[in-house]
Amino acid sequence: MLGKCIKNEIINRYKPLLLAYIIELVYSPIYYMLAQIQDDLSNYYMEMFVILLRMLWVFINIGVVGVVFIWPLVDFRNRIFKDQGYLTNTLPVKTSTLMISRVIVDILTYISAAIVIPFASCVAAMDFGVYKDFAYWLSDLTETFGSRVSPASFITFIILIGVIILASIMQTQWMFNVAYAFGHSFSNNKKVMSIVGMVLVYIAFQVIGTLLLYVLSKSGMTQVISNGLDSNVQEANRFLAIISIFEVLSSGVCVALTGWIIKNKLNLE
Repeated sequence: MLGKCIKNEIINRYKPLLLAYIIELVYSPIYYMLAQIQDDLSNYYMEMFVILLRMLWVFINIGVVGVVFIWPLVDFRNRIFKDQGYLTNTLPVKTSTLMISRVIVDILTYISAAIVIPFASCVAAMDFGVYKDFAYWLSDLTETFGSRVSPASFITFIILIGVIILASIMQTQWMFNVAYAFGHSFSNNKKVMSIVGMVLVYIAFQVIGTLLLYVLSKSGMTQVISNGLDSNVQEANRFLAIISIFEVLSSGVCVALTGWIIKNKLNLE
């Protein structure tokens, strides 16, 4: 059943996403061609028209980023609370299965965006040197730290940074979801209560995060030690591991709380 839910989520999620990606990828080489002919134009009005067409690419990119981050929230609202809400919530599928399938597709959405959007920018500039430069940078960084930092520490550091970034995005998204679910657990003033829910969840995580940083500072984990670079990186990895666990658990709490409210408290009237 989880596989079917994931397939259904992908179909619903990627219809607008694929359209946005296709528009961006198709317009990127057009942007490049416009940039090439702009300096050769002698007509002022044609030059201004080309500039406006080039500016359109910027708005297209902003729109794609908006679709990536906003559409999952809109889709969640539509399928759980709006017109499709009754059908979704009466399906013979566990709420936990629905939540897990959405989390998996959320992760796939952000990974695909991290691939497509930078690639489209390279196409617009017809310069793919950034990939080569990144490979050289990574190689130089590995060579520089290779003799001073163990490969395991270095790889762990890179992975933890990626986990924290992804988990932070997921946490933010599901804070909106749990707040919206909280608002729809009431019969009246659903929008107002959704805002109240968002404020409460945000304050709660800020307080917990601040307390966590305070505890870590008191334990000395935020201080740089002087036993060599490898020891410093290992210490940093322990600190980042705690932060990443906190971010992942925060996201998990939001997902679990959203599912619990939908299952036990949801009011679609």
